Amino acid sequence: DSLPYLSLTANIGLVLFLFLVGLEIETSVIKKNARFAFPVALGGMTLPFGLGAALAIPIYHNYIDDSKVPYTHFMLFTGVAFSITAFPVLCRILTELKLIDTTVGIVVLSAGVGNDIIGWTLLALAVALVNASSGLTALWILLTCAAFTLFLLIPVRKAFLWLARRTGSIENGPTMTFMTITILLVFASAFFTDAIGVNAIIGMFPISAVLDSYP
Repeated sequence: DSLPYLSLTANIGLVLFLFLVGLEIETSVIKKNARFAFPVALGGMTLPFGLGAALAIPIYHNYIDDSKVPYTHFMLFTGVAFSITAFPVLCRILTELKLIDTTVGIVVLSAGVGNDIIGWTLLALAVALVNASSGLTALWILLTCAAFTLFLLIPVRKAFLWLARRTGSIENGPTMTFMTITILLVFASAFFTDAIGVNAIIGMFPISAVLDSYP
């Protein structure tokens, strides 16, 4: 009976931890190292996906009832399961090794974010296919994430800059009002990304980018 409460507590701690991790990452550094992060993300996604798809063949023929689950659906799910990054674990390792703010850490985290977005989108596609729903569900999730990110980075960023100046948070450090609104926005972003079918931790990094513009 205690598992739901423990899970909620763990998720709250994870959201706050990854929010702090995101604050230590400078978006300018990510943009600078994007050309290095792309091949890392591509290799980190395609190689495990190919391995999972290959292993799906003997597993499917020996253990799965083909009358209930088509092979293509099972293969997609198995490939995605192999290729999704354990992003919170990755952040914790880089933090413990003090690599979070280095070029290596930034490249790895950037690749991890890209892998998770693609992975969770593919997982949503697999679930949609199994439930005989439209494959456009995954596209809708991806477009919703993109629109939500733009919403945070443009109007919300300007609103937060105005709030920071109005409360004196830039000159004298963050005030209680500014921190309260920030934390509420963090949990709102996590709730929204979780509600549309993407893991809640993905919603942390646009919020960190919003605050990254302040000196």
